[in-house]
Amino acid sequence: MKLKLTRSLPLELVLILISLLFLYPIYYLFIGSLKEPNDFYDTFSFPTTLYLGSYEKVFDKINFFNGLWNSTLVTLSSLTLTIIIGSMAGYILARMNERFFRYAFIFILSGMIIPTIGNLIPLFKLAISLHLMNTRIFLVILYTASQLPFATFLYSAFTKSIPRELEESASMDGCGRFRNFWRIIFPLLLPATGTYVITNVYIIWNDFLTPLVFLSQEKKMTLMPLVFQFMANSQSIDYGPVFAASVMTVLPVIVLFLFTQKYMLKGLVVGSVKG
Repeated sequence: MKLKLTRSLPLELVLILISLLFLYPIYYLFIGSLKEPNDFYDTFSFPTTLYLGSYEKVFDKINFFNGLWNSTLVTLSSLTLTIIIGSMAGYILARMNERFFRYAFIFILSGMIIPTIGNLIPLFKLAISLHLMNTRIFLVILYTASQLPFATFLYSAFTKSIPRELEESASMDGCGRFRNFWRIIFPLLLPATGTYVITNVYIIWNDFLTPLVFLSQEKKMTLMPLVFQFMANSQSIDYGPVFAASVMTVLPVIVLFLFTQKYMLKGLVVGSVKG
């Protein structure tokens, strides 16, 4: 036992060092938001008093709760639509063996290759032609479409690990395919759903470019463009309020990760074992 501990000690020290390197920017962000303006540039100092003036400036100049509502609405709507459509598509592609469905699966996966930023100009024209410019609905459509390839791939892989006998037994009891999926298959796909939500909620929540391009009214903006707008409207950059705004923006996803990381790890382990 002592020999094993001795051999693993260098690796553990390296992992601790890497963890500290990743945690230091978060520490600097939180501590910087609580420092007085005169103490801000003292990088390694801890604030002598908890200065909340930076947060007061943010609430005075940013409609934070409106941005929080917009980010939450867009994120939850996009995730819900992607889960519904992606789970059904993954189920069909996993259960059907015809050549058409195999080609369709490859076609859907090809959507993972094309980044959204490469389609901004045609998407901009599409939003104008559909009269969806400056609407949160168009953001939900974009996020859903961009996330569907990965969601379909994930659900298809998990569906293949579920025995067909469960569906056959339900079919013998008079359960149709649609009811069969939602009553039997979808509950068994909860590890895949948890894995998808936890790994993709940050992509939508932290997205800056898409809402900046397609939203112009402040009351419809998500948090990331609001923080950028706050910095752009400042005559001189006051880093304390910028750090405070960044803390309030990332805090919800940090809390979400702390409470759901075990479910993500469980889903990844289940998927790897079953796959």
